[in-house]
Amino acid sequence: MNTAAPPQPLRTGVLILAAGAGRRMGGRAKCLLEVQGQSLLERLVRSVRSVGLHTPVLVLGHHSAQIQAHLAQWPAHLVPRQVVNPEPEDDPASSLHLGLHALDDDVQAVMVLLADQALIDAADIGAVLDAFQRRPPGCRVLMPMVNGVPGHPVVFDASVRANLLAAPGTSLRQWRAAHRQATLPWVVDNPHYTRDLDTPDDLDALARDTGWVCRWPESTTGVNTDPGSG
Repeated sequence: MNTAAPPQPLRTGVLILAAGAGRRMGGRAKCLLEVQGQSLLERLVRSVRSVGLHTPVLVLGHHSAQIQAHLAQWPAHLVPRQVVNPEPEDDPASSLHLGLHALDDDVQAVMVLLADQALIDAADIGAVLDAFQRRPPGCRVLMPMVNGVPGHPVVFDASVRANLLAAPGTSLRQWRAAHRQATLPWVVDNPHYTRDLDTPDDLDALARDTGWVCRWPESTTGVNTDPGSG
């Protein structure tokens, strides 16, 4: 009988990237879209916390004031730590690096999520964590792969974080390209990992496929709040 104890959970820092302008969605803060009466951002943070992970770091840029006003309405224990990218037009690597600097020094792994991943739930996050915990020797980055398409959340170990911080401007994609043997494409058939919201058509498809009620908050003044419009 195998009596080996299961591996101890890694202390995992979580980054949620929400610095984008959302131009293809009409210049809206996509993470503020309300789905079944709850913003995408709140749904995601609650899912992160429900699997026992610590308070995530939220990287803001465009729409930071609007998102922070939304966060001010949350219970204090749920509010993520926030850092603001002053130049969000730069390569997305700048937002990643800001987030990596903001994490606690003692994290053993880092999980990176996108704030507009509408379908990601606690089970999806837990499955990625479990897969990373059980990764083969030599694997330093785990990335969901659905029908050949890379997804999120991506998880990597503390050594990758250190490598990235030592090379400002380097993206995780560039790191993976230089360390292919250390990257594990975790092949799964779960479309949650690759589905995000970029355009009004994506939003129409989400509402159609799920039956969810999707709406933009009242604070998005000056734009049409019909989810099906541009």
